[in-house]
Amino acid sequence: MTHYEVLGVSAGAPPAEVRDAYRRLARTHHPDQRAAADPVLPTSMADINEAYRVLRDPTLRSRYDADLRQRRGSAATGPGARPVSATEAAAPPVLDRVPARYPWKLVGGMAAVGAAIVLAGAALYEPAAPAAPDNLLEPGSCVAVELNNDVREVNCEGPGDLIVRQLLPMGGRCPQGLSAYRDRQGRGVACVSPEPA
Repeated sequence: MTHYEVLGVSAGAPPAEVRDAYRRLARTHHPDQRAAADPVLPTSMADINEAYRVLRDPTLRSRYDADLRQRRGSAATGPGARPVSATEAAAPPVLDRVPARYPWKLVGGMAAVGAAIVLAGAALYEPAAPAAPDNLLEPGSCVAVELNNDVREVNCEGPGDLIVRQLLPMGGRCPQGLSAYRDRQGRGVACVSPEPA
């Protein structure tokens, strides 16, 4: 007997039908359900369990079906038998399966959460305060001139600020159009020009 015959289902039975047949037979054939006076049934619970184990697993079921087709093909080689083609023998069983669906609700929910986080971050964002001067002059630093003609770094406030354009070693000469001031820390000469308005 084939596993399909044991469970009493057709070869193309969907998984739900196989499961229902197994449960129905298990209620009847289980040793705890039979009285001692009952005759031994033609199908044992072990056969039912084995048939269900194979037919409920899609991989095992497709292998079993291919084996059945191969056995039937070799048995049907007598006179007048129709030969089974290789594609028929290797064809997987047709199972009633619901195709996988794309999780649109999950994707939409995650996009909404991401957008909410970005919008909340933008609403709560406050630009950082300008960094305090570190008193190390470099080209582009804003400076203030002290009474002794030294320059010190300050925060840039806009048009009219004095900007360091070039740094030279002590005794260096600034290019024309730039005023020379001594670095407050004694590191050299700062060539300064006002920022254009």
